[in-house]
Amino acid sequence: MTFVLYNTTKIRLSPYLTILKKDYMLTATYQNIHFAGMIDNGVEFFAQKGIIDVRCINQGIVYNTFSEFPEWIKYKLEEDLVKNHVAMRSLSKIKGLAKEDYLKHYAFCKYGGLDPNPDIDVNGMMGESEYFDCGFRGKCKAEGKLCCGIKVKNGTLTKMEIRILKKSMMSNKHIANALFISISTLKKHWQNMKAKTGMSTRAEYVYFATKKGIIKWIW
Repeated sequence: MTFVLYNTTKIRLSPYLTILKKDYMLTATYQNIHFAGMIDNGVEFFAQKGIIDVRCINQGIVYNTFSEFPEWIKYKLEEDLVKNHVAMRSLSKIKGLAKEDYLKHYAFCKYGGLDPNPDIDVNGMMGESEYFDCGFRGKCKAEGKLCCGIKVKNGTLTKMEIRILKKSMMSNKHIANALFISISTLKKHWQNMKAKTGMSTRAEYVYFATKKGIIKWIW
């Protein structure tokens, strides 16, 4: 069964969820999992690459712009932001960014990816930052400050390690060619990632990358 949502519309849990608005379409297929907020009071934020606005799901309702968010959700974001001094400083240095847009920008950068991990759980606890291919990586001065690095068991993944994970379903030869590095350099990165994550098989890396939203398994 497929559901199509226009603007702010209530939905029911199903194996399929389709969100369609103008030229933006997002499709997800599920078996035993669902997004936070589809059937509970959790919240899942999500955004479109290159467009600094945020949507969210809560209590079966999709809010299509940040301005539509319930006040309690904005308050939870504000609580989280004021504790993040690095993010506050980074936001203040973005030219042309008005203070009233800080929360929207923060939510976009930190929680823009759509995944099964709640951004606000049913107990009101904020989730960890997630990988989101926002469209500004590599040219954003706030990279790694507003969008936090991906923390693992024994450290934080580097930009190159994330790029490798994005292609972890490919062979080493194809990964090396795509990233313009040698096979020996790639193997060193795999060794470093093994030391950081404790993972050793390619299947583990693919599963991890999928769970973190590094590999786009939804669209």
